[in-house]
Amino acid sequence: MQINGLDLPAALTRAIGERRWRHPPVDAILRVFRESPIKVQLYDLDALHAANHRWSNEKDPAYFGRSDDKKPPGNIDPARSLLLGLLGPHMPFALDYRVSSASPRVLYLHSGGDQWITVAGDIEQLLARLQLGSLDSCAPARRVR
Repeated sequence: MQINGLDLPAALTRAIGERRWRHPPVDAILRVFRESPIKVQLYDLDALHAANHRWSNEKDPAYFGRSDDKKPPGNIDPARSLLLGLLGPHMPFALDYRVSSASPRVLYLHSGGDQWITVAGDIEQLLARLQLGSLDSCAPARRVR
């Protein structure tokens, strides 16, 4: 499946189809993004299409970041990325296809300013770090009597 001419990773489409791509534990979000979420949204397929249609037409440079050799990448290219969701208002995270079109890395727009940071090497790593990697990891906790 493609959005804006970019292939969605199979692991992501599988996680969405299996309904694993939602409600990560708050402690996992804190560990991965190093920030407290305000209102987490992981986009389903319809929301991915809608958000990325708008993203491909984004003109506000505040969302693009700036290149940073000390903490790469620092920036993002809307034409070579796909938004995956939000941690809150103006706190998006995205697939970045600039390094690899087969295995895009995952970036996050840090709330402290115009700095995109790498939070996972690929979607499989993000799923594992958010504890969304398998159906078992997404099952409700069992009560112990």
